[in-house]
Amino acid sequence: MNRLSRGYSQLAPFYDDLARIVIGKSIQDSQRNFIPYLAARKKLLLLGGGTGWILPAIEKVNQQLEIHYIDASPGMITRARKNTVLPNIRWICGTEGDIPDRDYDCVMTNFYLDHFENVELKKFTGDLANRIVPGACWLVTEFTANSTWQRVQIRMMYLFFWLITGLRTTRLPAWKNILHEAGGKLIAEKNWREGLITSCVYLF
Repeated sequence: MNRLSRGYSQLAPFYDDLARIVIGKSIQDSQRNFIPYLAARKKLLLLGGGTGWILPAIEKVNQQLEIHYIDASPGMITRARKNTVLPNIRWICGTEGDIPDRDYDCVMTNFYLDHFENVELKKFTGDLANRIVPGACWLVTEFTANSTWQRVQIRMMYLFFWLITGLRTTRLPAWKNILHEAGGKLIAEKNWREGLITSCVYLF
């Protein structure tokens, strides 16, 4: 287990509570907002799923959905397993380098793209675009910085995760532009906390 996965495993027992204390209920509201887009989908790639608190919300809209649940932290996956009764979940302890298939018709990344530098994110989105079927939707929730205070907040969060997990990234990538360049068409968007958090749906 590397430092990143070990750090997230250490955070797992109180990760969701910590996020709510720092950001508020919008941290979860934003991730739930576009889940109805999964209602008619068949196979979901969920990257960086964390503690799995979102799985019951997905279950409410689509109990038949096949899910490949990928997270780098064994501790997070252990907690996620306790949060669902969905039968069609394949649990994968790993990262984007461990995606097993090429036929996903939906993708979900919540606060996952902010782990990448721009060059790395361009490579990742290009590779993933080749692993989804035409018409696939990609649900994204990420931080954005529209003011000096928001940039300070995000910098402090990066510092915290560097101390705990060794995360090397120090600033947000241009994820909206990069998803567009990869072929994504923005079809829905909503902001929280004066734009600190943005949720989007892209169609590929």
